[in-house]
Amino acid sequence: MNKLLNKEELPAKSEELLWQLAEASYQDGSPWTCEQFKQDLTAAHSHYLVLQPMEAFVSYHRVLDEAEIFNLAVLPEKKGQGLGKLLLQAVIQSCQSAGVERIFLEVRVSNFPAQALYLRMGFEIIGRRKNYYSHPQEDALIMEKKVRPASIK
Repeated sequence: MNKLLNKEELPAKSEELLWQLAEASYQDGSPWTCEQFKQDLTAAHSHYLVLQPMEAFVSYHRVLDEAEIFNLAVLPEKKGQGLGKLLLQAVIQSCQSAGVERIFLEVRVSNFPAQALYLRMGFEIIGRRKNYYSHPQEDALIMEKKVRPASIK
């Protein structure tokens, strides 16, 4: 049975493992360096959910009533097994409990599997960032999901 760990439950120096997982998961390698993961893990507004054994993770920031997903990585051999959906559901639930009203993310215009997942999970395309990604250079779609905070239900 898989277990979800938050960043406080991760072992010391997990940034290397997160970077390796992201490097293996993204078609063009990790968009973040190991040092960026290290810095992000110490940020007060950053949140991580890591599927153990280490096969997928999501990182996001929550500030007031908004959240932004920065990484959603699933090992290639584990894709198509519902792990990305499981992580997104956990983020949405956590954000609802925290009073978040909107969740944002960016995704490569060529990443059709990720776009399909986000659309199935209720995200909508709200914009485009020209040349947002490098290596290779590519536009990003901006997506948003409006959530109802748990206190409003």
